Amino acid sequence: MHVITSRRSFLASTSTWAAGCALGLGKSADHRTVSILHTTDLHGHILPTKTYSGRADVGGFARCATQIRAWRKENPNSLLVDIGDLYQGTAASYHNEGKLFVDLLGNFEYDAWVLGNHDFDWGPGVLENNIRNSKTSILTANLTGAPEKVIPWKMAQAGGFKIALIGLITPGLPYWLMPETLGGILPEETVPALKKSIAQAKSAKADAIVVLGHFGHKKEDDFANPLRETIMKAPGADAFIAGHTHVRVPSLEIGDTLFTQASYFGINCGKLDLTFDLNSRKLISKTAETAYMNDKIELDPGVINLSQPDLKTATEQLARKLTTLEKPIKGKRRDSALARFLCKTFSAALKRNGTPVDAVFHGTFGTPEIPAGVVTVANAWEILPYENTFITANVTPAQMLEILAEDRKISSDRTLWPFEVVWEKRVPVRILKDGSELDPAKQITVAFNSYDSQSGGKTLMRMREIVSLPSSNRKPVDINSRDALLEGLLNL
Repeated sequence: MHVITSRRSFLASTSTWAAGCALGLGKSADHRTVSILHTTDLHGHILPTKTYSGRADVGGFARCATQIRAWRKENPNSLLVDIGDLYQGTAASYHNEGKLFVDLLGNFEYDAWVLGNHDFDWGPGVLENNIRNSKTSILTANLTGAPEKVIPWKMAQAGGFKIALIGLITPGLPYWLMPETLGGILPEETVPALKKSIAQAKSAKADAIVVLGHFGHKKEDDFANPLRETIMKAPGADAFIAGHTHVRVPSLEIGDTLFTQASYFGINCGKLDLTFDLNSRKLISKTAETAYMNDKIELDPGVINLSQPDLKTATEQLARKLTTLEKPIKGKRRDSALARFLCKTFSAALKRNGTPVDAVFHGTFGTPEIPAGVVTVANAWEILPYENTFITANVTPAQMLEILAEDRKISSDRTLWPFEVVWEKRVPVRILKDGSELDPAKQITVAFNSYDSQSGGKTLMRMREIVSLPSSNRKPVDINSRDALLEGLLNL
């Protein structure tokens, strides 16, 4: 399906179609189409899952694999790529630290994959193992400090044509992940990196240039998704296949570049067709589509067979009973029972680790409640789907009031436990302990979520500044917040 996005797109598409008819596209021996098949933001999903709006039994790599096989049968002149955030997000993948998905890419003969921000979540050791074990080329041009196996671009061959594949990653990495988690790897600006790779690809006589970018479409560009800026300031790419923002954009023209993005969790699978004139070797047509992976698409038996041991282990782990609640633990507001429970649980875990703190500043990530009844490991995954860790920092109550004021502006439910915060006209003015005000200048040791401490995606920049001050004595603590929650539920 080629989606027409504007009058300009319509005219361009109809003229391309007319040219194709004149050349006999679809039946002439004078042209050849190369298909680039793509997945993105699979986040460890092998089996069908649900959309953010709640629609169930959609997506999963096992369905994408079925669609990919069908497309390959239709056109053997194809390449297969993944745009990143490959393995973080499910218990099946967490159990084997991403190895399952890295192996699946190799077994399914992917031509390349791009590093996504969540591929760094489990720390440098896990990432290095997955890079080392990958049989598939790993492309990311705008990184410093990456292992040598991560290369900026590669020249792929399909149908007798040379297709340059260039990888890029979102520049937002340092605003989500701690330096210790990134392991010395940092993103560079996208435009200079892309310009350099495009120049090299042209010098190597590429017949077409395709960018694989783990940043994607939003209404407007932002710090993590400089999409239009990158395409317009580094011209020369014929197509841009994107990820990261979890949206579906079947086909969109940005300047002279055809853009496409295939949503998330394998709910859509994408195909980009590049058609060449065999005599001139010129690219004469480019179209893109996404296919919906609903219950009409069968699960690929090969993928299911390879994944079965890990899926079985994950199912058993998630079903484990942790406790039984007589009444729900309510959340979704500051100082809620759930927010206080999480903070208390994390404080206990830090103390067991030999890192006692005076307070914990943490929220519920919008969880409405832990319902009454049997609570399982699966419930803990729903509350804390990401493997965040902690930092401790020595801050004054005056600095903590600044952090609270910043946090209020983004309407979160982060709670400073076990203290009481006094608010006047929605402004935090005092912090109390047992009814007495804390000395505004005397430091307290506070534990922060690792994601929050890096700014939570540029929403908590003052927090980032404060905890990074030399006086704060910032210390990372390698305690997984979900593991701490599991222990807390077991002890109820």
